[in-house]
Amino acid sequence: MGKYAFVILCNPDDLSESIKAAHALHYAVQLKRKGHDVLVYFDGLGSRIPIASANSPYKGLKPAYDEAYREGLIYGVCGYCASPPHLNIRDSLLKLNIKLIGDEEHHEDISMFIDKGYTVLIV
Repeated sequence: MGKYAFVILCNPDDLSESIKAAHALHYAVQLKRKGHDVLVYFDGLGSRIPIASANSPYKGLKPAYDEAYREGLIYGVCGYCASPPHLNIRDSLLKLNIKLIGDEEHHEDISMFIDKGYTVLIV
């Protein structure tokens, strides 16, 4: 079985990008259900998905996110992007018990997945 890390950068406020994010979340769930090791990491504007998916113009994003969350696929959100100088959503994510990776001083890179043997899929 494979190891896959989905890095989702899609803006949940954009219809086209929220559809892409929902598809990536569906793919991640399908892979996990077939026995693969799968995780999902939100970066850039995608860091907003856990808190903004309910208000997305694509109504399928919230159910896709919720399913991935229930399956235990959410690895975390970029703490750098979520921090006050950037998107300023850190506190909202922490209230949802979402793990933040990095902080406003340190932006992690995808080597954290590659070094653990994951194939990285950037959406």
